[in-house]
Amino acid sequence: MSISLIELGELMVSSAQRRLEAIAENVSGTATPGYKRALSFDEALDVRSTHTVQQPSSGDSDLAAGPLRQTGRALDLALIGEGFFALRGESGSYYTRAGAFERASDGRLISPSGLALQDASGGDIIIESNNPEILADGVVLDNGAPTARIGLFRPSEDARLVSVNGALFQGEGAKMIEARQIAVRQGALENSNVELAAEMVDMMAALRRAEAGARVIQTYDALIGQSITTLGRSQR
Repeated sequence: MSISLIELGELMVSSAQRRLEAIAENVSGTATPGYKRALSFDEALDVRSTHTVQQPSSGDSDLAAGPLRQTGRALDLALIGEGFFALRGESGSYYTRAGAFERASDGRLISPSGLALQDASGGDIIIESNNPEILADGVVLDNGAPTARIGLFRPSEDARLVSVNGALFQGEGAKMIEARQIAVRQGALENSNVELAAEMVDMMAALRRAEAGARVIQTYDALIGQSITTLGRSQR
């Protein structure tokens, strides 16, 4: 199916605009632990690494792991391998790789936004001390005794994750299943997987694409103008 010159120009400008919006979102999320790089629809269609990128949609994210940063803080947790922490909120379940937790006044482990970290069976994790030991398999030792095992999950083959804010996701479609090839590292956080240099290169490419699309539209307008002038002269 062929498209007209004006349609081509509009598609180029629209594609560039969507990419620039994703780049702006990524730059703003650079300093957010666990943030996953947003992909424009067009970019998602070009990605072939299906184990790190969800099926194309306007809200796709690159789920590749970011670099780890050591903090030494007992309630900072990072994940090694594919999977997510599960959190409970008033609006349902959420999933994240942002592992900066704190102990609430009632003993629950919560995210900075107040979402409760879930254990493997789907309950809130409650601890008595602010300095638990957390093993690689997610077992929580509180005052030396095992009290819970952190739930670690991944989407099943026919499920997908929808980004809430770049670091927080909700499941859509089929269920989330237990992640097995994964480990917890205490005293560390996973940084954003955004690379600023790459985003700047993409931004320049998107701007050039927008300029090219605008030139195509201008060419179309000029051709139409010439056609109208020629037609007018021929009818005199």
